[in-house]
Amino acid sequence: MANWIARRWYWPLLFALVGIGAGASYGQWTPARYTAYTDLLVPPANLQVLPNDIYPQNLQSDSQLLDIESKLRLLNSGNVLRRVSRELDLPNNPEFNGEAKAGPNVFALLDGLLGSKPAPPDRDLEVMRTLAERITAKRVERSYMVTIAVWARTAETAARIADASAKAFQEEVAQADADAAGRAASGLKDRLVELKKAASEAEEKAAQFKRSHGLQTTANGDLLSAQTMAQISTKLVDANTRLVGAQARYDELTAPKPNETNPLGTLQSATLTSLRAQHASIKQTIDSLSMTYGAQYPGLVRARSELRGTQQAIREETNRILRAAQLELDQAAATVETLKGQAERARIAVAADNEAQVQLNDLQRDMTTKGAIYQTFLTRAGETAERQLLNSTNIRVISTAIPPVSRSWPPRTVLLAAGGLAAGFGLGAALAAGFGLLATLRRARKQLAA
Repeated sequence: MANWIARRWYWPLLFALVGIGAGASYGQWTPARYTAYTDLLVPPANLQVLPNDIYPQNLQSDSQLLDIESKLRLLNSGNVLRRVSRELDLPNNPEFNGEAKAGPNVFALLDGLLGSKPAPPDRDLEVMRTLAERITAKRVERSYMVTIAVWARTAETAARIADASAKAFQEEVAQADADAAGRAASGLKDRLVELKKAASEAEEKAAQFKRSHGLQTTANGDLLSAQTMAQISTKLVDANTRLVGAQARYDELTAPKPNETNPLGTLQSATLTSLRAQHASIKQTIDSLSMTYGAQYPGLVRARSELRGTQQAIREETNRILRAAQLELDQAAATVETLKGQAERARIAVAADNEAQVQLNDLQRDMTTKGAIYQTFLTRAGETAERQLLNSTNIRVISTAIPPVSRSWPPRTVLLAAGGLAAGFGLGAALAAGFGLLATLRRARKQLAA
Protein backbone atom coordinates (compact mmCIF):
# COMPACT_ATOMS: atom_id res chain seq x y z
CA MET A 1 0.00 0.00 0.00
CA ALA A 2 2.83 2.34 0.76
CA ASN A 3 4.17 1.71 -2.72
CA TRP A 4 0.82 2.56 -4.26
CA ILE A 5 0.75 5.84 -2.32
CA ALA A 6 4.39 6.58 -3.08
CA ARG A 7 3.86 6.16 -6.82
CA ARG A 8 1.00 8.68 -6.67
CA TRP A 9 2.48 10.96 -4.02
CA TYR A 10 1.13 14.04 -5.72
CA TRP A 11 -2.46 12.96 -5.03
CA PRO A 12 -2.26 13.30 -1.21
CA LEU A 13 -0.26 16.48 -1.66
CA LEU A 14 -2.84 17.93 -4.05
CA PHE A 15 -5.79 17.01 -1.89
CA ALA A 16 -3.99 18.29 1.20
CA LEU A 17 -3.50 21.65 -0.49
CA VAL A 18 -7.15 21.66 -1.55
CA GLY A 19 -8.19 20.79 2.05
CA ILE A 20 -6.06 23.60 3.44
CA GLY A 21 -7.62 26.04 0.98
CA ALA A 22 -11.14 24.83 1.69
CA GLY A 23 -10.67 25.01 5.48
CA ALA A 24 -9.10 28.43 5.31
CA SER A 25 -11.77 29.68 2.94
CA TYR A 26 -14.54 28.36 5.18
CA GLY A 27 -12.97 30.00 8.21
CA GLN A 28 -12.57 33.30 6.39
CA TRP A 29 -15.84 33.55 4.51
CA THR A 30 -18.35 31.80 6.78
CA PRO A 31 -20.29 34.35 8.89
CA ALA A 32 -19.03 34.20 12.43
CA ARG A 33 -21.21 33.33 15.38
CA TYR A 34 -20.59 34.84 18.80
CA THR A 35 -22.31 33.19 21.76
CA ALA A 36 -22.99 35.12 24.97
CA TYR A 37 -24.10 33.55 28.24
CA THR A 38 -26.00 34.85 31.23
CA ASP A 39 -26.78 32.94 34.41
CA LEU A 40 -30.08 33.13 36.28
CA LEU A 41 -31.10 31.79 39.67
CA VAL A 42 -34.66 30.48 39.43
CA PRO A 43 -35.49 29.29 42.96
CA PRO A 44 -38.86 27.73 43.84
CA ALA A 45 -41.81 30.10 43.89
CA ASN A 46 -42.28 30.02 47.67
CA LEU A 47 -41.92 33.72 48.43
CA GLN A 48 -45.04 34.51 50.45
CA VAL A 49 -45.77 38.23 50.40
CA LEU A 50 -49.32 37.95 51.79
CA PRO A 51 -50.58 35.84 54.72
CA ASN A 52 -53.15 34.24 52.41
CA ASP A 53 -51.46 34.25 49.03
CA ILE A 54 -53.32 32.85 46.02
CA TYR A 55 -50.32 30.69 45.14
CA PRO A 56 -49.88 27.63 47.39
CA GLN A 57 -46.49 26.98 48.93
CA ASN A 58 -45.11 23.88 47.22
CA LEU A 59 -42.17 22.43 49.11
CA GLN A 60 -41.76 19.15 47.21
CA SER A 61 -38.50 19.08 45.28
CA ASP A 62 -39.94 17.26 42.26
CA SER A 63 -42.74 19.77 41.93
CA GLN A 64 -40.29 22.64 42.34
CA LEU A 65 -38.06 21.33 39.57
CA LEU A 66 -41.11 20.81 37.38
CA ASP A 67 -42.12 24.41 38.05
CA ILE A 68 -38.66 25.64 37.06
CA GLU A 69 -38.62 23.55 33.89
CA SER A 70 -42.04 24.91 32.98
CA LYS A 71 -40.80 28.46 33.45
CA LEU A 72 -37.86 27.80 31.17
CA ARG A 73 -40.32 27.17 28.36
CA LEU A 74 -41.23 30.83 28.61
CA LEU A 75 -37.83 31.81 27.23
CA ASN A 76 -38.86 30.77 23.73
CA SER A 77 -42.45 31.87 24.11
CA GLY A 78 -43.90 34.51 21.86
CA ASN A 79 -44.35 37.00 24.70
CA VAL A 80 -40.69 36.89 25.75
CA LEU A 81 -39.47 37.06 22.17
CA ARG A 82 -41.73 40.06 21.47
CA ARG A 83 -40.36 41.85 24.53
CA VAL A 84 -36.78 41.28 23.36
CA SER A 85 -37.64 42.35 19.81
CA ARG A 86 -39.28 45.58 20.94
CA GLU A 87 -36.59 46.48 23.44
CA LEU A 88 -33.71 46.04 20.97
CA ASP A 89 -35.65 47.18 17.87
CA LEU A 90 -34.74 43.96 16.09
CA PRO A 91 -37.38 44.31 13.32
CA ASN A 92 -35.12 46.98 11.84
CA ASN A 93 -31.99 44.87 12.19
CA PRO A 94 -31.17 43.09 8.85
CA GLU A 95 -29.56 40.21 10.73
CA PHE A 96 -32.88 39.26 12.29
CA ASN A 97 -35.60 40.54 9.95
CA GLY A 98 -34.52 38.26 7.07
CA GLU A 99 -32.95 40.89 4.83
CA ALA A 100 -29.38 39.66 5.41
CA LYS A 101 -29.98 36.13 4.10
CA ALA A 102 -27.61 35.27 1.30
CA GLY A 103 -28.76 34.38 -2.23
CA PRO A 104 -31.48 35.86 -4.40
CA ASN A 105 -35.04 34.67 -4.02
CA VAL A 106 -35.78 32.79 -7.30
CA PHE A 107 -39.50 32.74 -6.68
CA ALA A 108 -39.53 36.47 -6.01
CA LEU A 109 -37.65 37.05 -9.32
CA LEU A 110 -40.16 34.90 -11.22
CA ASP A 111 -43.05 36.77 -9.62
CA GLY A 112 -41.41 40.06 -10.63
CA LEU A 113 -41.03 38.87 -14.25
CA LEU A 114 -44.66 37.78 -14.35
CA GLY A 115 -45.74 41.19 -13.10
CA SER A 116 -47.03 40.17 -9.66
CA LYS A 117 -45.59 41.75 -6.54
CA PRO A 118 -44.80 39.41 -3.69
CA ALA A 119 -46.26 40.20 -0.26
CA PRO A 120 -43.80 41.98 2.02
CA PRO A 121 -42.35 39.69 4.68
CA ASP A 122 -43.61 39.97 8.24
CA ARG A 123 -40.56 41.31 10.03
CA ASP A 124 -41.87 40.69 13.52
CA LEU A 125 -42.61 37.07 12.71
CA GLU A 126 -39.20 36.62 11.10
CA VAL A 127 -37.50 38.13 14.14
CA MET A 128 -39.35 35.79 16.48
CA ARG A 129 -38.40 32.77 14.37
CA THR A 130 -34.75 33.82 14.34
CA LEU A 131 -34.67 34.47 18.08
CA ALA A 132 -36.34 31.13 18.80
CA GLU A 133 -33.51 29.41 16.93
CA ARG A 134 -30.74 31.40 18.60
CA ILE A 135 -31.87 31.46 22.23
CA THR A 136 -31.42 28.32 24.32
CA ALA A 137 -31.67 27.74 28.06
CA LYS A 138 -30.48 24.86 30.16
CA ARG A 139 -30.73 24.15 33.88
CA VAL A 140 -27.50 23.13 35.57
CA GLU A 141 -27.76 19.62 36.98
CA ARG A 142 -28.82 19.39 40.66
CA SER A 143 -29.26 23.13 41.05
CA TYR A 144 -31.66 25.99 40.40
CA MET A 145 -29.13 27.71 38.15
CA VAL A 146 -30.21 28.37 34.56
CA THR A 147 -27.83 29.37 31.78
CA ILE A 148 -29.15 31.33 28.79
CA ALA A 149 -27.08 31.08 25.61
CA VAL A 150 -27.61 33.45 22.66
CA TRP A 151 -25.60 33.63 19.45
CA ALA A 152 -25.40 36.49 16.96
CA ARG A 153 -23.11 37.76 14.25
CA THR A 154 -21.45 40.26 16.58
CA ALA A 155 -20.31 39.82 20.17
CA GLU A 156 -22.05 42.98 21.39
CA THR A 157 -25.36 41.98 19.84
CA ALA A 158 -25.20 38.53 21.43
CA ALA A 159 -24.55 40.05 24.87
CA ARG A 160 -27.36 42.58 24.48
CA ILE A 161 -29.86 39.90 23.44
CA ALA A 162 -28.79 37.63 26.32
CA ASP A 163 -29.34 40.40 28.89
CA ALA A 164 -32.61 41.44 27.23
CA SER A 165 -33.80 37.82 27.28
CA ALA A 166 -33.09 37.50 31.00
CA LYS A 167 -34.91 40.75 31.69
CA ALA A 168 -37.85 39.78 29.48
CA PHE A 169 -38.02 36.39 31.19
CA GLN A 170 -38.23 38.04 34.62
CA GLU A 171 -40.89 40.45 33.43
CA GLU A 172 -42.92 37.70 31.76
CA VAL A 173 -42.92 35.53 34.90
CA ALA A 174 -44.00 38.53 36.98
CA GLN A 175 -46.65 39.42 34.40
CA ALA A 176 -47.93 35.86 34.37
CA ASP A 177 -48.35 35.94 38.16
CA ALA A 178 -50.02 39.35 37.96
CA ASP A 179 -52.37 38.19 35.20
CA ALA A 180 -53.35 35.13 37.23
CA ALA A 181 -54.01 37.33 40.26
CA GLY A 182 -55.95 39.74 38.05
CA ARG A 183 -58.16 36.97 36.71
CA ALA A 184 -58.78 35.72 40.23
CA ALA A 185 -59.59 39.25 41.43
CA SER A 186 -61.94 39.77 38.50
CA GLY A 187 -63.73 36.51 39.23
CA LEU A 188 -64.06 37.42 42.90
CA LYS A 189 -65.42 40.87 42.08
CA ASP A 190 -67.99 39.39 39.70
CA ARG A 191 -69.10 37.04 42.45
CA LEU A 192 -69.19 39.87 45.00
CA VAL A 193 -72.20 41.45 43.29
CA GLU A 194 -74.32 38.35 43.85
CA LEU A 195 -73.00 37.79 47.36
CA LYS A 196 -73.71 41.39 48.36
CA LYS A 197 -77.24 41.12 47.01
CA ALA A 198 -77.82 37.86 48.90
CA ALA A 199 -76.43 39.33 52.16
CA SER A 200 -78.61 42.46 51.80
CA GLU A 201 -81.71 40.37 51.13
CA ALA A 202 -81.01 38.21 54.18
CA GLU A 203 -80.60 41.32 56.37
CA GLU A 204 -83.80 42.81 54.99
CA LYS A 205 -85.74 39.59 55.67
CA ALA A 206 -84.54 39.52 59.28
CA ALA A 207 -85.35 43.22 59.81
CA GLN A 208 -88.78 42.86 58.16
CA PHE A 209 -89.60 39.86 60.34
CA LYS A 210 -88.65 41.79 63.49
CA ARG A 211 -90.80 44.73 62.45
CA SER A 212 -93.82 42.61 61.53
CA HIS A 213 -93.72 40.70 64.84
CA GLY A 214 -92.76 43.70 66.95
CA LEU A 215 -89.62 42.04 68.28
CA GLN A 216 -87.38 44.35 70.25
CA THR A 217 -84.03 43.38 71.65
CA THR A 218 -81.66 44.92 74.14
CA ALA A 219 -78.03 45.78 73.58
CA ASN A 220 -77.10 42.26 74.73
CA GLY A 221 -79.41 40.69 72.15
CA ASP A 222 -82.06 39.58 74.68
CA LEU A 223 -85.74 40.05 74.00
CA LEU A 224 -87.10 43.24 75.50
CA SER A 225 -90.32 41.44 76.48
CA ALA A 226 -88.31 38.89 78.48
CA GLN A 227 -86.43 41.69 80.22
CA THR A 228 -89.73 43.48 80.92
CA MET A 229 -91.23 40.29 82.36
CA ALA A 230 -88.20 39.85 84.62
CA GLN A 231 -88.59 43.42 85.87
CA ILE A 232 -92.33 42.92 86.46
CA SER A 233 -91.63 39.68 88.34
CA THR A 234 -89.17 41.51 90.58
CA LYS A 235 -91.70 44.27 91.25
CA LEU A 236 -94.39 41.66 91.94
CA VAL A 237 -92.20 39.97 94.55
CA ASP A 238 -91.58 43.33 96.24
CA ALA A 239 -95.29 44.20 96.07
CA ASN A 240 -96.24 40.86 97.64
CA THR A 241 -93.71 41.51 100.40
CA ARG A 242 -95.22 44.93 101.06
CA LEU A 243 -98.75 43.44 100.97
CA VAL A 244 -97.85 40.81 103.56
CA GLY A 245 -96.31 43.47 105.78
CA ALA A 246 -99.32 45.79 105.42
CA GLN A 247 -101.75 42.91 106.14
CA ALA A 248 -99.82 41.91 109.26
CA ARG A 249 -99.74 45.50 110.48
CA TYR A 250 -103.44 45.95 109.87
CA ASP A 251 -104.31 42.67 111.59
CA GLU A 252 -102.21 43.63 114.55
CA LEU A 253 -103.80 47.07 114.76
CA THR A 254 -107.33 45.66 114.52
CA ALA A 255 -106.73 42.93 117.14
CA PRO A 256 -108.49 43.35 120.59
CA LYS A 257 -106.62 45.78 122.84
CA PRO A 258 -106.80 46.32 126.59
CA ASN A 259 -107.71 50.01 126.18
CA GLU A 260 -107.18 52.88 123.78
CA THR A 261 -104.70 54.62 126.00
CA ASN A 262 -102.35 51.63 126.09
CA PRO A 263 -102.47 50.02 122.60
CA LEU A 264 -100.12 47.42 121.20
CA GLY A 265 -96.58 48.31 120.27
CA THR A 266 -97.38 48.68 116.56
CA LEU A 267 -99.73 51.54 117.21
CA GLN A 268 -97.03 54.14 117.53
CA SER A 269 -96.62 57.76 116.39
CA ALA A 270 -95.04 60.93 117.76
CA THR A 271 -98.45 62.49 118.33
CA LEU A 272 -99.83 59.42 120.06
CA THR A 273 -96.78 59.18 122.28
CA SER A 274 -97.20 62.81 123.32
CA LEU A 275 -100.90 62.26 124.00
CA ARG A 276 -100.14 59.19 126.07
CA ALA A 277 -97.69 61.14 128.18
CA GLN A 278 -100.21 63.96 128.58
CA HIS A 279 -102.92 61.44 129.51
CA ALA A 280 -100.70 59.86 132.14
CA SER A 281 -99.80 63.25 133.63
CA ILE A 282 -103.45 64.36 133.82
CA LYS A 283 -104.49 60.99 135.31
CA GLN A 284 -101.84 61.38 137.98
CA THR A 285 -103.05 64.92 138.75
CA ILE A 286 -106.68 63.71 139.08
CA ASP A 287 -105.67 60.92 141.44
CA SER A 288 -103.73 63.35 143.57
CA LEU A 289 -106.61 65.93 143.74
CA SER A 290 -109.23 63.24 144.40
CA MET A 291 -107.44 62.25 147.55
CA THR A 292 -107.55 65.84 148.88
CA TYR A 293 -110.61 67.54 147.43
CA GLY A 294 -114.12 66.68 146.63
CA ALA A 295 -115.63 65.86 143.28
CA GLN A 296 -116.80 69.45 142.72
CA TYR A 297 -113.44 70.99 143.23
CA PRO A 298 -112.83 73.28 140.23
CA GLY A 299 -109.29 72.02 139.63
CA LEU A 300 -110.47 68.44 139.72
CA VAL A 301 -113.36 69.22 137.34
CA ARG A 302 -110.96 70.96 134.96
CA ALA A 303 -108.49 68.05 135.13
CA ARG A 304 -111.25 65.52 134.37
CA SER A 305 -112.33 67.68 131.40
CA GLU A 306 -108.76 67.74 130.11
CA LEU A 307 -108.55 63.98 130.56
CA ARG A 308 -111.68 63.45 128.45
CA GLY A 309 -110.24 65.73 125.76
CA THR A 310 -106.97 63.81 125.80
CA GLN A 311 -108.79 60.49 125.51
CA GLN A 312 -110.79 61.84 122.56
CA ALA A 313 -107.58 62.98 120.88
CA ILE A 314 -106.04 59.52 121.47
CA ARG A 315 -109.08 57.83 119.87
CA GLU A 316 -108.93 60.14 116.89
CA GLU A 317 -105.17 59.51 116.43
CA THR A 318 -105.75 55.78 116.75
CA ASN A 319 -108.51 55.89 114.15
CA ARG A 320 -106.27 57.87 111.85
CA ILE A 321 -103.51 55.28 112.20
CA LEU A 322 -106.00 52.50 111.48
CA ARG A 323 -107.29 54.29 108.40
CA ALA A 324 -103.71 54.81 107.17
CA ALA A 325 -103.00 51.10 107.70
CA GLN A 326 -106.19 50.20 105.84
CA LEU A 327 -105.24 52.55 102.96
CA GLU A 328 -101.74 51.07 102.82
CA LEU A 329 -103.21 47.57 102.74
CA ASP A 330 -105.63 48.48 99.95
CA GLN A 331 -102.88 50.12 97.91
CA ALA A 332 -100.58 47.15 98.34
CA ALA A 333 -103.35 44.76 97.27
CA ALA A 334 -104.19 46.92 94.24
CA THR A 335 -100.52 47.07 93.25
CA VAL A 336 -100.23 43.29 93.50
CA GLU A 337 -103.32 42.79 91.32
CA THR A 338 -102.04 45.28 88.75
CA LEU A 339 -98.62 43.63 88.61
CA LYS A 340 -100.24 40.19 88.30
CA GLY A 341 -102.15 41.40 85.27
CA GLN A 342 -99.03 42.90 83.77
CA ALA A 343 -97.09 39.71 84.49
CA GLU A 344 -99.73 37.61 82.74
CA ARG A 345 -99.71 39.85 79.70
CA ALA A 346 -95.91 39.86 79.68
CA ARG A 347 -95.89 36.05 79.91
CA ILE A 348 -98.18 35.79 76.89
CA ALA A 349 -96.03 38.32 75.00
CA VAL A 350 -92.84 36.43 75.89
CA ALA A 351 -94.36 33.14 74.72
CA ALA A 352 -95.34 34.72 71.40
CA ASP A 353 -91.95 36.42 71.07
CA ASN A 354 -90.12 33.16 71.82
CA GLU A 355 -91.97 31.42 69.01
CA ALA A 356 -91.13 34.29 66.68
CA GLN A 357 -87.56 34.32 67.99
CA VAL A 358 -87.05 30.75 66.79
CA GLN A 359 -87.89 31.79 63.23
CA LEU A 360 -85.87 34.97 63.63
CA ASN A 361 -82.84 32.94 64.74
CA ASP A 362 -82.99 30.95 61.51
CA LEU A 363 -83.16 34.16 59.51
CA GLN A 364 -80.30 35.68 61.51
CA ARG A 365 -78.14 32.58 61.07
CA ASP A 366 -78.74 32.76 57.33
CA MET A 367 -77.95 36.49 57.43
CA THR A 368 -74.75 35.89 59.44
CA THR A 369 -73.59 33.12 57.12
CA LYS A 370 -74.17 35.11 53.95
CA GLY A 371 -72.63 38.21 55.52
CA ALA A 372 -69.54 36.25 56.57
CA ILE A 373 -69.16 34.77 53.09
CA TYR A 374 -69.53 38.21 51.52
CA GLN A 375 -66.99 39.71 53.91
CA THR A 376 -64.57 36.86 53.21
CA PHE A 377 -64.89 37.33 49.46
CA LEU A 378 -64.58 41.10 49.85
CA THR A 379 -61.39 40.78 51.87
CA ARG A 380 -60.01 38.16 49.50
CA ALA A 381 -60.81 40.30 46.46
CA GLY A 382 -58.97 43.23 48.03
CA GLU A 383 -55.94 41.09 48.87
CA THR A 384 -55.90 39.58 45.39
CA ALA A 385 -56.17 42.99 43.75
CA GLU A 386 -53.21 44.21 45.78
CA ARG A 387 -51.36 40.97 44.99
CA GLN A 388 -51.66 41.89 41.33
CA LEU A 389 -49.59 45.01 41.97
CA LEU A 390 -46.80 43.16 43.78
CA ASN A 391 -43.83 41.55 42.06
CA SER A 392 -43.08 38.49 44.17
CA THR A 393 -40.81 36.70 41.71
CA ASN A 394 -37.43 35.88 43.20
CA ILE A 395 -35.60 35.23 39.91
CA ARG A 396 -32.20 36.87 40.00
CA VAL A 397 -29.50 37.47 37.41
CA ILE A 398 -26.33 35.95 38.81
CA SER A 399 -24.04 37.11 36.02
CA THR A 400 -24.81 39.43 33.15
CA ALA A 401 -23.73 38.61 29.62
CA ILE A 402 -20.22 39.64 28.60
CA PRO A 403 -19.36 40.10 24.91
CA PRO A 404 -17.32 37.05 23.94
CA VAL A 405 -13.73 37.61 22.86
CA SER A 406 -13.68 34.89 20.21
CA ARG A 407 -16.28 33.44 17.94
CA SER A 408 -18.08 30.24 18.83
CA TRP A 409 -18.44 29.18 15.17
CA PRO A 410 -16.68 28.51 12.88
CA PRO A 411 -13.53 27.36 14.68
CA ARG A 412 -10.29 29.25 14.20
CA THR A 413 -8.94 29.38 10.62
CA VAL A 414 -5.72 27.63 11.63
CA LEU A 415 -7.69 24.73 13.07
CA LEU A 416 -9.87 24.55 9.98
CA ALA A 417 -6.78 24.60 7.71
CA ALA A 418 -5.18 21.86 9.80
CA GLY A 419 -8.36 19.86 9.63
CA GLY A 420 -8.59 20.42 5.85
CA LEU A 421 -4.95 19.32 5.53
CA ALA A 422 -5.57 16.11 7.42
CA ALA A 423 -8.82 15.39 5.61
CA GLY A 424 -7.34 16.19 2.15
CA PHE A 425 -4.23 14.17 2.76
CA GLY A 426 -6.25 11.22 3.97
CA LEU A 427 -8.61 11.43 1.03
CA GLY A 428 -5.70 11.70 -1.47
CA ALA A 429 -3.90 8.77 0.16
CA ALA A 430 -7.11 6.70 0.05
CA LEU A 431 -7.61 7.49 -3.62
CA ALA A 432 -3.97 6.70 -4.44
CA ALA A 433 -4.20 3.40 -2.62
CA GLY A 434 -7.50 2.64 -4.32
CA PHE A 435 -6.21 3.29 -7.80
CA GLY A 436 -3.06 1.32 -7.04
CA LEU A 437 -5.12 -1.63 -5.92
CA LEU A 438 -7.30 -1.34 -9.01
CA ALA A 439 -4.18 -1.34 -11.30
CA THR A 440 -2.77 -4.39 -9.55
CA LEU A 441 -6.02 -6.27 -10.00
CA ARG A 442 -6.10 -5.44 -13.69
CA ARG A 443 -2.53 -6.72 -14.23
CA ALA A 444 -3.33 -9.88 -12.36
CA ARG A 445 -6.42 -10.47 -14.56
CA LYS A 446 -4.40 -9.95 -17.76
CA GLN A 447 -1.74 -12.44 -16.59
CA LEU A 448 -4.38 -15.06 -15.87
CA ALA A 449 -5.99 -14.47 -19.25
CA ALA A 450 -2.64 -14.91 -21.08
